[in-house]
Amino acid sequence: MQCREPPWRAWFGDDAVESLPLAGGGFSGSGVFLVRHPRRPDCVAKQFGTDVPPGRAAWVHRLMGHLRDAGLATVPAVHAVLDGSWMHADCPTLATDGSGTLWELVAFVPGKPRPHPTDAEVMQAVAGLARLHAVAAEMPGDGPRVKASPGVARRIMQAHQILAEPWHAIAPPSTAAPLRERLDQAVEIFEAAAGRQALRQVASTRPLLPVTTQPVLRDVWCDHVLYAADGRLAGFIDYHAAARDTPATDLARLLGSWDVPSAAATPPWPDRWRTAIDGYAALHPAAGVTGSFVAWLHATGVICGLDNWFRWLITERRTFADTNRVLGRVDRLVAQLPDALAALGNDAAVRD
Repeated sequence: MQCREPPWRAWFGDDAVESLPLAGGGFSGSGVFLVRHPRRPDCVAKQFGTDVPPGRAAWVHRLMGHLRDAGLATVPAVHAVLDGSWMHADCPTLATDGSGTLWELVAFVPGKPRPHPTDAEVMQAVAGLARLHAVAAEMPGDGPRVKASPGVARRIMQAHQILAEPWHAIAPPSTAAPLRERLDQAVEIFEAAAGRQALRQVASTRPLLPVTTQPVLRDVWCDHVLYAADGRLAGFIDYHAAARDTPATDLARLLGSWDVPSAAATPPWPDRWRTAIDGYAALHPAAGVTGSFVAWLHATGVICGLDNWFRWLITERRTFADTNRVLGRVDRLVAQLPDALAALGNDAAVRD
């Protein structure tokens, strides 16, 4: 995705602002800028993906507004467009540049992520997420519905795809030695742990098994949970992936992003998550979140995540600005693969 300059006049008129492109904002390639105005608090301008329809972007902002209106300070405020000539017709907080690209301006959240949080910091984030979900479930017109989980359906479909085109059949170019090394390692782990049997189990899962669905974040992971210097939860950032699904997908995504391979941690997951999941369930019992379901979502997420990266980088030849960061992400998933396959061999969380 081409990184463009935001339409500054939409929010600041003729006022001069200082902007600084932010690195490490994710893998999508969307433009992200820290914005400083001499008389206003710092903000962040971010580009929506070119594949995001205006109606969906407007829904994301409606969700954020609903959460803020309910008093959740962990959700950044979204700033309205002041110059109507730049405003998108579907939403007063969406601006468009000359190419039609959608932009937002949100309050800057001061804080840093914790790749290895303390138990207290984990519980803060889990409690904050539970409160966010509980309020999101009350958004007018988007209340809880019992239906199939889109996240589960995607995992089932991807399991079928991996079985049809296994990793050992993917051929990296000769110039991609780092990828070949990681692919070979993943294939070796997969075969040693009866990976095809685990995938067949996932593929046989009932995709229509009903769960409680509601608005969730879907991309809530360690980099998107910020803490103040004193360890206090500062906020959740980046809502562009928000959609309807089971809240368990968010909990699995967050806890899994903090997880470390079993060789470096005792006890193995999901035992380490039990207190966090129980704490979440006490604050948002209507979500119907269980430890076995969260573990299944995390385990399948590891496999599907690795599959995505291998096919993006090797089959589709996608390029990313920070190669080392991408390889670091792949390394983390490879390290989690043995535990993920072991969990699938022992768990039947969503099977009939």
